[in-house]
Amino acid sequence: MPLTYAIGDVHGRRDLLQALLQAIRTDSGRREARIIFLGDIIDRGPESRQCLDLVIATLDSYPGSRLILGNHEEFLLSFLDAETPEQRNTVASRWLFNGGTETLQSYGIDETGDRDTIARDLQGAWSAHIDALRAADWMVETEHHVFVHGGIDPHFGLDDQDPVTTRWIRDRFLDHKAVLPKIVVHGHTVTQSALPELHSNRLALDTGAVLTGHLTCAVFENDEPARFLATDDHGAQIEVGEVRPLDCR
Repeated sequence: MPLTYAIGDVHGRRDLLQALLQAIRTDSGRREARIIFLGDIIDRGPESRQCLDLVIATLDSYPGSRLILGNHEEFLLSFLDAETPEQRNTVASRWLFNGGTETLQSYGIDETGDRDTIARDLQGAWSAHIDALRAADWMVETEHHVFVHGGIDPHFGLDDQDPVTTRWIRDRFLDHKAVLPKIVVHGHTVTQSALPELHSNRLALDTGAVLTGHLTCAVFENDEPARFLATDDHGAQIEVGEVRPLDCR
């Protein structure tokens, strides 16, 4: 695999993402690299709009980089794509409760306003962001790994996976201990350790950035074991360094 950085759930922490991207620039040096965002760029944290600005700029700067759609981006698109005001209100109630309020605030939008107007404003003023989300992948596959947001259904092959399932699945995937078609690199479910976790069939990268200050990426190069970079915002400034994963194998 060419030099690849896979970044876990960001959830509106622009400060952490900016620091991690700077560390990636330093780590990669003059080598060609690509970045895979595992989704959930938005919601919960205070700067979702600014995070999407950084993601779009990164996709432009690093050829071959990819954005995977997370379930929180699906919330936003479902809100925009609702066919009736009733459907939009139903989606909005769930989305806003799960961090959508903070996302709208990052766009300078009053979440208590008319929801059809909110949808028009988002699609009109921020069409570049919406276009990037609509163009996002749901799975990125390499020789030995498959990158998704939440996981895969262990009862189906990779060609038969359902995109929505890969964004939302938890227990059926997380509890599966047997071999999978490829090592699955995923976010979506915060690790209990707040560290990246190595399992026999998967690699978990959601380290709870919005609460822990730990935004993590896995570094893949050729056939070498993955390395891990993570932020730490518990000091006077955000630091980024290599971390050792929790080995759960």
